[in-house]
Amino acid sequence: MPVLEPSHTSDPIPAEDILQDTNDYTAPEHTTPSDSIDRYEAETYYTQPEPTSLPQDVNSIQITISDKQTPLVLLVGPPACGKTMTLIRLARYLKEKGYQLEPVRTLRPSTDKAYLDLCNNFNSMLSTPLAAEATNLISFMLVRVLDKGKVICQILEAPGEHYFNPNDPHSSFPTYLNQVFADRMRKIWTFIVEKDWRDEQNRLDYVQRIREFQLQIHPRDRALFLFNKIDLTNFVIGRGRVNRSAAKKDVEDSYPGIFEPFRNTHPITSLWKPWRCEFLPFQTGTYTVNNRNGQLYFQAGADDYPAALWRYLLHYIRG
Repeated sequence: MPVLEPSHTSDPIPAEDILQDTNDYTAPEHTTPSDSIDRYEAETYYTQPEPTSLPQDVNSIQITISDKQTPLVLLVGPPACGKTMTLIRLARYLKEKGYQLEPVRTLRPSTDKAYLDLCNNFNSMLSTPLAAEATNLISFMLVRVLDKGKVICQILEAPGEHYFNPNDPHSSFPTYLNQVFADRMRKIWTFIVEKDWRDEQNRLDYVQRIREFQLQIHPRDRALFLFNKIDLTNFVIGRGRVNRSAAKKDVEDSYPGIFEPFRNTHPITSLWKPWRCEFLPFQTGTYTVNNRNGQLYFQAGADDYPAALWRYLLHYIRG
């Protein structure tokens, strides 16, 4: 069974137990209306514009998370880092494994017809092969994950520029995010990074932003760094096999000080667990463009990555 090579930090569960159902996984055949399909340049896809239907004044945005008991997974990252496709890939995997996923209709005011339409079409959006349809539709989304009717967690997607705007890196957090930070449910902060993102100053600004997030993290919360688009790096050894030590060092070098806010300073536990965060490589899939009509198609990658992510999240959710 392929495994992810252990990182410098102690995994919450043994690495060989993280990945499931990988030996018999077969990627579905990719079909499109056209034979003229080329591998889509990742940078082109990941600069798809974010939706523009939200109020111009970010502090006038209203969201409501009524369930204060169920753990909340926050997908945190700058615009175009892959938050939406991470949610979609994980959701597809969970549905295949028998979990139920429900959009929370009360997240946005009832006057937000676009959000209600998104909730109504959530399942069809998950199954569409057109990546741009999904990424252009979602601005806000709160999804509940259930197992046999029991709620396991909530996953929140929000516009990347509200978490961190590279063009305004020192802006204050929007009012609605401060509200989410203050809510009493346990949170799993999933910080998304990628290799060679923008330039050095942008990366340093993102590191500083993560330091600001860390000040909002309660001791009972958990933090996970997700190295997205790992398939576009040289750290992949084979399907589902990644040189995690090298990948983590690359993030440390490219984003100096990014893990420092999560250093374990306890004199005893720090001896075997130096960091209060985990590190996980991730891939959503492959993106191709139809040269005839310009439509972007998404081909889900191997189950190894969403399986590993879900096992980490479950470990955190169970405390």
